[in-house]
Amino acid sequence: MALNNSEYQTIMREYDELRLANLREQRLRRDQVYKALPVLVEIDEQLIHGSVQSAKLALKGSPERLESLKRTNDMLISQKKALIRSAGFPADYLEPIYRCPLCRDSGYMNHDLCRCFKQEIINHYFTDPGRRELLEKENFSTFDESLYSRFLVDESTGMTHYELMQDFLYKAKDYVANFDTAKRDMLIQGYTGVGKTFLTNCIAKALLDRNCTVMYLSAFRLFEIFQQYKFGREEDSADAKRAFSTILDCDLLIIDDLGTELTNSYTNSQLFICMEERALRHKPIIISTNLSMEKIKNRYAERIASRLFNFQYIKIVGSDNRIKRSMR
Repeated sequence: MALNNSEYQTIMREYDELRLANLREQRLRRDQVYKALPVLVEIDEQLIHGSVQSAKLALKGSPERLESLKRTNDMLISQKKALIRSAGFPADYLEPIYRCPLCRDSGYMNHDLCRCFKQEIINHYFTDPGRRELLEKENFSTFDESLYSRFLVDESTGMTHYELMQDFLYKAKDYVANFDTAKRDMLIQGYTGVGKTFLTNCIAKALLDRNCTVMYLSAFRLFEIFQQYKFGREEDSADAKRAFSTILDCDLLIIDDLGTELTNSYTNSQLFICMEERALRHKPIIISTNLSMEKIKNRYAERIASRLFNFQYIKIVGSDNRIKRSMR
């Protein structure tokens, strides 16, 4: 994910602006709470005095007095939180505000780039800004189960479309909940408009909220990057290398609409390399496609089809949800 100096400075400026905005918000909250609870000023003064005394006692080696002072400070902190709650504010209302609790909005953890910084690189250079806005609208909290029929039955399973979607929704949430310990690849298959992209957006949003790095690419764009990496102009090589590196290294790669790309021996080989390399790195892939399992077998090389058939499989059934939404 190498950046040139200008690109690096652009992202770091955004981190600076974020920290300043959060500090302003923190000051506003402090003014708001202290106006409602003037007694907090006295409690804070006692806590500051207690901290100074603790440092002195630690130097003198007075463990008993230090323990007593610690109990007093803990009592004052509990009293402060209780007063804040009693005034109708959350107990953590005065705590520092961070978008990323891992690096505290510095962009770094132990001198390495934080996950949030890597995601910012993906957002800046590989993600359509519209998709970031879309994730605020398409996530688990906005999933509309009423779009799936409670009466139409899928013949292959004997379950209604609604029951199947409930099962898929459970699997998607389980995928997110166990993402750190169970690195599972997933294949989501279904006709246009049944909710494949919505479901992948739900998973992507939930993982982004957990500070995982997620790269979302259409199949067409994925193979375009592969081609640029292999055959692109020299002046574009840095961007192509960064894109290729990110595809292999992000926590989750989502490939949308596999089968819409121009398939040939080259694209097949690149897809296999991508799948193989990510498997070696224990980095999962989610693939959505309109293709049936039989069409996948006929269209792609045997080694690719074999891998895809070992993915966790979800088949979504139903009618075109986009039409239903527009009618509403």
